[in-house]
Amino acid sequence: MQLRIVDDIVQTVATVHGLCRVIARQDADLSKQLKRAINSVGLNCGEGLFARGGNRTVRLESAMASGREVIFGLRIAGAAGYLPQDRVATEVASLDRIVATLYKVTYRAK
Repeated sequence: MQLRIVDDIVQTVATVHGLCRVIARQDADLSKQLKRAINSVGLNCGEGLFARGGNRTVRLESAMASGREVIFGLRIAGAAGYLPQDRVATEVASLDRIVATLYKVTYRAK
């Protein structure tokens, strides 16, 4: 099974890692936390999208929570002046779409 969202997640992970290199120049702690959170999105999706039952729900919920953490981390980086606001807005929109898709996949009618 290949879901389009998988490619979107992998691309977003790569993009956020690139932004973390910029953020790290001024705030290493925020950069590390963002990397952990975006990795959690990818890894929990990798497990959850192909799991069954309760484990599927738990992993996808964890991925969604980590996605929201990345959204707020990027917004904080933008507010602190580490990243341009237009770049933050683009990546927040991408992550928001991923989280919304994961919500649909997790809670769709069974």
